[in-house]
Amino acid sequence: MTKKLYLSAVFCLLLFAAHAQQVDTAKTVDSVYVPLKYCNIHKRSPVLAGLLSVYIPGLGQVYNKQGLKAGILFGTFALSFGAAEAYVGDHRVDPYNSNHRPHDAVTAALLVPMFAAYIYSVIDAPVTANWLNKTYHLAKKKRSFTAFNLQPGVINSSPDHYTVGLNLVLR
Repeated sequence: MTKKLYLSAVFCLLLFAAHAQQVDTAKTVDSVYVPLKYCNIHKRSPVLAGLLSVYIPGLGQVYNKQGLKAGILFGTFALSFGAAEAYVGDHRVDPYNSNHRPHDAVTAALLVPMFAAYIYSVIDAPVTANWLNKTYHLAKKKRSFTAFNLQPGVINSSPDHYTVGLNLVLR
């Protein structure tokens, strides 16, 4: 009988200890783990990220601090274009003789990954920038004045004419 009471008391203590260790989710909902690379950055502009990706595929991902994704996209773009260019360069192109024309289907197939990487880059960059802003609560950096100077100044506009005034320097 004593053993049963002792075991049930230990069982109850274990249950109470397990219940006490549960995490209160209401307190942790607002806190977000921010990766180190996004700690000290300002708000990402989705428009700028999209325009950078239109210019060079992967550049918008670099702007969003996603170096590996940018490398994969740009590498796919460059390798696909290079393979298509090498394929066409190995064949003599004679528009008047169909025997010497390269196979257009092979060239198009080699260019498909290039277009896919380009389209994915242009769509992904602004979507990711918007997601980063919302998820990690990125905001515009507040710029503070590090120096505010009001000093006398002299401007020599000609050898016999000087202008005196005050210069306002904000840094």
